[in-house]
Amino acid sequence: MITPISGDDPASDPRTSTSLLAATPDGATDEAVEVATAVATSDATPATLATMLVALGGSITDEDDLIVLLQRVVDVAHEAIDGATCTSITIALGGRTYTAVHTDSRTLRVDQEQYDAGDGPCLHAARTGETVLVDVDAGTQRWPQFAASAAEENIHSFLAAALAAQDQPLGALNLYGAAAAAFDTVDADIIELLTTTVSRAIGDFARFKSAVEVADALRAALSSRAPIEQAKGMIMGRHGVSAEQAFAMLRAQSQNTNRRVRDIATEMIAGHTAVPAADPPADTAM
Repeated sequence: MITPISGDDPASDPRTSTSLLAATPDGATDEAVEVATAVATSDATPATLATMLVALGGSITDEDDLIVLLQRVVDVAHEAIDGATCTSITIALGGRTYTAVHTDSRTLRVDQEQYDAGDGPCLHAARTGETVLVDVDAGTQRWPQFAASAAEENIHSFLAAALAAQDQPLGALNLYGAAAAAFDTVDADIIELLTTTVSRAIGDFARFKSAVEVADALRAALSSRAPIEQAKGMIMGRHGVSAEQAFAMLRAQSQNTNRRVRDIATEMIAGHTAVPAADPPADTAM
């Protein structure tokens, strides 16, 4: 087990403690498999990738929908880009900076070191809107404190693309690689497609909210996510469905009863009741 470099455990640091694992940390989502296959195919084009990524866009009606989208996007990026050892999404909005979704504990440690340093690839991408593609040498020159800390976690390459909507910076999608030159310009093109999709969804959700309201609402939703994840596990066990299908069943009950997903999940756990048996949706992508 690697000991965190900084004095704070990511589990107790408010900038990382509420972060959720990607939707399927032990295996790719269907969308990720499709994207990864397309990338490996010589005739794949940006248009082909964009068409497949439309399924990630979906309707964002509340913070829970947004969290599911962020989890899926991290999955897709992590599976589609071979050099990605760790992947996360940083929210940098309304003066708040924190990790919303991550693939493993090392991701949180690297993110934490970047926040402690006050600069690095994801923060630079979030602040400038630029896509950052940096190998170990350039990283050491640009962010010596952060690069040294990342190297102790065996991370030597960085790829980050900004999340932004209507000229409002939102954060960044971050990929960290163990190899010295883990990413290339094709990888940068892929995550720009992903961040465009996420930015559009967050922008629609945030249209009538202030930056602070969006950042705080999302963070509160992350903090109270445990009942939803537990309820999803119960549904998966009972009905033999995937995590995405389980959430779709919760969402359907939420819409049918006009109640929040987390309230339904909490009630289900307390009463050990099941979501009414139903055929899982044929297409649960958002």
